Amino acid sequence: MTINYVSIKSVLNQLALTIDDRYWNEAVMLEQATHGLRQMNISLKLEPKLKVLELCNHKVQLPADLKYLVQVAYKLDVNSDTITAVADLDLPPTSTLEQQLVHPSKFGYAAMRLTTNPFHDSICLDDRIFACRDCLHEFSVSTSMVLTSTKQNGIILVAYLGYPKDENNVAMIPDDENLKEALFHYVLYRYWLSKYSMKEDGAEQRMKFHLQMWSTLARKAQSLNNPDVNQLENIKNQWTRLIPRTNQFDKLFLSLSSKENVNF
Repeated sequence: MTINYVSIKSVLNQLALTIDDRYWNEAVMLEQATHGLRQMNISLKLEPKLKVLELCNHKVQLPADLKYLVQVAYKLDVNSDTITAVADLDLPPTSTLEQQLVHPSKFGYAAMRLTTNPFHDSICLDDRIFACRDCLHEFSVSTSMVLTSTKQNGIILVAYLGYPKDENNVAMIPDDENLKEALFHYVLYRYWLSKYSMKEDGAEQRMKFHLQMWSTLARKAQSLNNPDVNQLENIKNQWTRLIPRTNQFDKLFLSLSSKENVNF
């Protein structure tokens, strides 16, 4: 099953026809729609991304759209702080940094090792990020998504899986009518909630109506989380074994083709 993605601004077109022009604020409506999308816990298709960041006094803020961290590397040439040349790399993040681990001089970056922290297990995918023996620098990630490194200053390259966005840095959503209608009613619920707090007549009934519609349509939109045929096949291949391979995602499926040990 293939799901098309559209900009979340498609929800605003209908809202603009519903809300009075005197109270219309596109930035606020877009923020409310994005907030509603995150509340619904829809399994969005994560995209591999590559970001160039600058360390300052050992710290840097990670991208806001980061969901899973794949790898971090630092620039070897300390005399060059040119970011544009690195940002123009037309390579997938995983491919770039996997090759970087083997040929660091080719790309001019060296991998960094992740320090031990239970929180990191929920955002880091690759075991090699923990077990790098030749890494000169280490880093940690706080719950506020601030990266702290043993390297004081310099340029770092962060490969991660993030929420899909368009060229204007606006969130992308599945092209599903239940989802778009749910976000439509969520924004109107927040709109009339603000009116109700100001004691406007009739605001309470409208607020409750849109809250009920939001709740109903949000449950319908949860069907987007159902696995498709390919995902069901992967689940079958992982579980119909003497030893179910339940942790293959955490290991990036690196040992998926290895022969099963049936000697007990």
